[in-house]
Amino acid sequence: MAREIDKRDPSVNRTTPARTRSLNERAARVSESLQGPHTLNIESFDAATGNPSLVASEGAAPEPGNYVARALSHVQSIGTVLGLEETQAPEFVADHNVQISSSGAATVHLQQQYKGIRLFQTAQGVRFNPDGSIADTVGRSVTIAQELEATPGISVQDAVLRAAEHLAEPGAYEEDVDEFGQSVAPTPLDLEGFAPKVVAAFTNQPEAPTVLEPGPFGDEIKASLVWFPLRDAPRLAWEVVFVMPGQGGQYRVLVAADDGEILYCRQLMLSVEAEGHVYVVDGAGGRQLVSFPRPLAEFNVPIPEGLPEGFPDPWVADDSASGNAVNAFLATTGETFRGSLENGRLVFNPADPEGEEQQVLNIFYYNCVIHNFFYVYGFREADGNFQQDNFGRGGALADPVTAFAHPGRVAGTANMSTRIDGQSPVMNMGLVEDTGRHTAFDSTVVFHEFTHGVTNRLVGGPMNTQALEDFQSAGMGEGWGDYIACTINGTTVVGAWVTGKPGGIRKFPYDASFPDHFGMLGTGRYNRPELNRQHAVGEIWCAALLEMNRRIGPHLGVQLVIDALKLSPVRPSFLDMRDSILKALGNKLAAGQLSAPEHASAHAAIWAAFARFGMGPRARSNGASLTGVVADFNTPPAPRPVGPAPFSGDEVGTAPGGLQSELMREEQR
Repeated sequence: MAREIDKRDPSVNRTTPARTRSLNERAARVSESLQGPHTLNIESFDAATGNPSLVASEGAAPEPGNYVARALSHVQSIGTVLGLEETQAPEFVADHNVQISSSGAATVHLQQQYKGIRLFQTAQGVRFNPDGSIADTVGRSVTIAQELEATPGISVQDAVLRAAEHLAEPGAYEEDVDEFGQSVAPTPLDLEGFAPKVVAAFTNQPEAPTVLEPGPFGDEIKASLVWFPLRDAPRLAWEVVFVMPGQGGQYRVLVAADDGEILYCRQLMLSVEAEGHVYVVDGAGGRQLVSFPRPLAEFNVPIPEGLPEGFPDPWVADDSASGNAVNAFLATTGETFRGSLENGRLVFNPADPEGEEQQVLNIFYYNCVIHNFFYVYGFREADGNFQQDNFGRGGALADPVTAFAHPGRVAGTANMSTRIDGQSPVMNMGLVEDTGRHTAFDSTVVFHEFTHGVTNRLVGGPMNTQALEDFQSAGMGEGWGDYIACTINGTTVVGAWVTGKPGGIRKFPYDASFPDHFGMLGTGRYNRPELNRQHAVGEIWCAALLEMNRRIGPHLGVQLVIDALKLSPVRPSFLDMRDSILKALGNKLAAGQLSAPEHASAHAAIWAAFARFGMGPRARSNGASLTGVVADFNTPPAPRPVGPAPFSGDEVGTAPGGLQSELMREEQR
C-alpha cells in the first residue's frame, strides 16, 4: 500500500527537569484558586509535548451530573497547568456524549483547538468519580508560544491532488504479507485526468470542512484544516480522508497548507422473529439453526441491571440479512440474502452451505452476536454504538455496520474502518486463498474486526477518529480484537480454522507460556516497518489481558477492559491502559460493586498479570511510541489485607472456556 508517513519524532523526550518544576509550581498556584480543598497534583508527563498527561484532583466536591459544562469549566481554569501559555486561550470543544462506566464513573472528552481549528490528535479527558467529583484530567495539550497564521496558502483542491499523488506512488509494502500470510498488493489508483471538484464547502467555519467528488476513489473525499503539532510549533495542514477503490482501504493524509509537503499518512481500515442456519463458531462442523436474536441466557455472561425493556432488540428489519445493527451484502452485486416464511417464522437457509449467500448470512449473524455482547458490557447508544435506530436512548442515528462478503481477497484479508458517530463503519470479509476458506465463516476474525469499531468509538469518545493512531495505541487496537475473540470463544488462538493452522495467525498462542513482553517493543519483529507490525505489538497486549482473565475471571476482565476504554486518554500507551484498568477497578470499589477484600485481591492479581509482561510500576516509554521503552517485572508492595475473605474470581465467572454458550461451542466438539 502507499507509504505511511509521520513527520513527528517520537524519540524526542521533551520532559525536562526545568519544565517539570515549572508546571508543578503552576499546579500549586492554581490549586490555591480552586473552590474548597480541591488541589491539583501532576502525576505523569507526556514525553512528546513535555506537558502533563495526568493531573489528579484531590478533594474535589461531589456533584451529580452536568458533566460537560463542569469539564469545560475545569480545563479552562487549569489551562496553564496543562501546559498552555499565559497568553494562550484555553480553547476546548467538548464531545457531548458523556461516557458512563459500569460503576457510574463518567468521562467527558474535549478536543483542543487554536483559532477554532483542531490540533491533530490532541485532546483531554476529564474523568469523574462515581460520586460525581472530578477525579483527574488525562490526555495531552499542545503549547503555542507565539501566534500562528491560520490562512492556508494552497487550496483544498491542490491539497487533495497532492495527497492523492502520494497514495498513487509505489508503496514500501508491495512484498509484504498480511496477518493471514497472504501477500499485500497495492490498490490500483489511476489519477489520469483527475481534477478534484468541490461538492460542498463551509468556508464560514475556521476548519473549512469540504466535500469533494470521489473521482477515482471509492467514496466522496472529505477535507478540512487542522493543526499538526511538530517540535517547534504546530503547522497548519489540510486533513484529507480517502476511501480507496473497491474498499481497498481508508487513508488519512495531512498536507502542509503552505507548501504541500506530506506531513502524515496512515491507513485507517484495520478491519422480526427469525432463525437462520449458520456456523456458530466457525466452519469446522455443520451449520446450526439458531434464533435471531440469540437469547441473552445463551451468552453465558452476567446480565446487568438497567438493560432496556425487551432487549435484545430485533435483529432483522424485514426479510433480509439487514437490520438495526448491521446490513450485510455481497460485495460484487450489492445484494443481501433473503429468508422465506415457514409456518409464520422467517427462516434463513442458504441452499449452498459454503456459498456466497451463506457468507452474507454468517457475517450478519456474527455482527449481531458481537453487537449484543458489547451492549451487555456497556457499549450502547450514548457511547456511539452502531445502530440505525437508537430508540431514544442517545447517540447519533443511522450508523449500522455495513458488512460486505467478497468472493476473493480484500485488503488485509479482512478489515474494518470506523467513522465518527452517525456514519456507518464498513467491514470487509474476504477469502484466504491457500485454504479456500472464507473469513465470513470464522467468528474469531469477525469478532476481531468488529472490536476495532468498538475501541475506535470508545477511546477518545465517538466523535474522535484519531485516538488510536500511535504505534502502541494501534497495537492495542489489534490486541483488543484478539482478546475479545479469544475470550468469547474460550480459545488462545485467532484465525485457526480459516487458515488451517492450529496456531492461528499469530506467532504464539495466547496461553500462559507466551514468551514476549513490553520491554521488547521497538525491537525485532516489534519494530519492523511492515504493515503487520501493529499486529505483532498487539500480541503482547492481548497476552497480558488474557493473563489478567486467568487471574480474575473473564467476566470481570471484559468489564474492566470496556470501562477502561471509556476512561482512556487519546493515543494511549500500554501503561496508560494498564492504569485505566486499575482505575476502573477502583471505581467499582467506590461504587460498592466490590468489597474491600475483593478489590484488594483483584488489584494484586491485575498488577501481577501486567508485571508478568514487563508492565510493572516502574515501566516506561515515550508516550505511545516504540521508543524509550523500559520494562519492569516487579509488582507494587502489597497493601495490608482488609477483612477475612480474599477475592477469588469465581464470583465473576471463571468457568473453563469462553463466554459463548454450550450451543455456540458445539461446533468445536
